[in-house]
Amino acid sequence: MNLFSLEDKVALVTGGKGLLAPIWKETLENAGAEVTMFDLPEYDVTSREQLFEFAKTYTPDIIVNNAAIDNPPTSKATFFGNAKEIIDVNLLGALNVCEVFIPKMIEKGGGVIVNIGSIQGWLAADHRNYVGDFQKPFGYNASKWALRGLAKSITVQYGRYNIRCVTPSFSAYDGGKLDPVFLQKFLKNVPLNRCISKESMQMTLLYSVCCPELAGADWLVDAGYSCW
Repeated sequence: MNLFSLEDKVALVTGGKGLLAPIWKETLENAGAEVTMFDLPEYDVTSREQLFEFAKTYTPDIIVNNAAIDNPPTSKATFFGNAKEIIDVNLLGALNVCEVFIPKMIEKGGGVIVNIGSIQGWLAADHRNYVGDFQKPFGYNASKWALRGLAKSITVQYGRYNIRCVTPSFSAYDGGKLDPVFLQKFLKNVPLNRCISKESMQMTLLYSVCCPELAGADWLVDAGYSCW
């Protein structure tokens, strides 16, 4: 018996052009699922109209709320700036997806929604990790924190219909885009002295999707960063 088989399952991954989306797609497909990517410019999670139109011919068993925007350390971001734009995509975009597809998932007999969280939904960004005067926008922190609450609320509201929602969160993943100076500073406070691996992210996603009583849960895969 393969405990992590997703044969005959249909999965939707939002933010399909993001850094992590190919990992989610590969993981789900390798487990047997049929995966559809949802992203700009064709589709926008902030547009309920586009989502409802898309949903006319599509009903997923699995949703990965991956769509997100952030301000990279090379930008001129500020702590208070850009909050509405970030929350509109990262939080309200995920809420839109849930609103549109949950009724269809209920008709199908249930499903699982995975909100991709972040260490910034657990801990405030440490300005000492960044170079120069970069300020991590609070909007990102707030949006990722709120996804944890969204998962719990959806589970309580819709668990009776076999709908569950979880929020796995991850520390830094080095996909070749992290600034070396940031990485050096950040890893000084990581007990395992390494970033989160692709394999860890894949195993976490499979566990999230396949564990049938994992509902409303939120946890942090961070190589020990939060232990201090």
